[in-house]
Parts: sequence; C-alpha cells; structure tokens
Amino acid sequence: MNLTVNTIALSLANYLKPLLPGVMFLQNPAQQGAKMPCMFLQQRYSNVEIQTGGYFLRTIGLDLTYLDDYNLPDLQERYQTAAETLDLVMETFPYNDGANEGTTLIRTHDREWRIDLDALHYKFEIQERVSIPKEYVKMQTIQELNEEVKIKNGEN
Repeated sequence: MNLTVNTIALSLANYLKPLLPGVMFLQNPAQQGAKMPCMFLQQRYSNVEIQTGGYFLRTIGLDLTYLDDYNLPDLQERYQTAAETLDLVMETFPYNDGANEGTTLIRTHDREWRIDLDALHYKFEIQERVSIPKEYVKMQTIQELNEEVKIKNGEN
C-alpha cells in the first residue's frame, strides 16, 4: 500500500462526497473559480520514527478546510453543521491508494476543529506503520563448491 497525501485526499473526497452533498472537493487550495461550498486537504506536518522489524511510524498532520460564500447570513451555522457531520464520520475512513483493489480503514487521531472568519478547519492526524520497499540483489548463480576432507595417517 502506498500512503501519500494525494491518495489520502482522493479517498477522503470519495468518502465524504455523499455525506456533504453539494460540496466541491478540490485537490489543493489554489483552485481559481472554485464553486462554493468547497473542501480541500492540506498537510500541516509529517514525521517518521523508526520502529522494530524494518517498519516506521509515519505521522501526518492534516487540515481539512471547508469554505463557503463569505457573505451568507448563516455561514457560522453552516460551518458548525459541517464540523459536527465530520465529527460523526471521521474516526476512520476507507483508504485506497489507487494501485490496489479494495480499501483499508485508516484511523484518525487528535481530531479538532476551529471556525475562522473565512473557513472551517478540521484538523486530524494519521499514524500508520509503514515499510519502505527495498530492492535486494538476488543471487544470479551459485559458484562451484570444492571442499576437501583430509585424513591424517592412522586416524579414521
């Protein structure tokens, strides 16, 4: 399984689309002419810790940002409704890396949300044990083995 921010964003968009109808999911915040309401994912931080057995603990801090038209009279209520919807469904989400069939459930940690004047920021963290695939040089041929056993005089 390949774990990247782009594949996480795509998996989240596919998962949240039926739960937040009418919301346009963008790949990044720099989309000109985006139709409101919209949502995009930003990476806040990432770190990797070595673990036993050739594994690493990869921690990714993410910010799911929800934007709506700034001049709406019920903007605060819309952001709060979206945040409460996310709270109910974001404990886990189905993840697909695009290379393999099927999905894997990814658990989110440290979920919190904040409403600014212009956006809802739903922050969470993903902690996954990963391994980095290594290419090993496989043995091409086996060399001839010539071992000799010498027997000393008088001994069997």
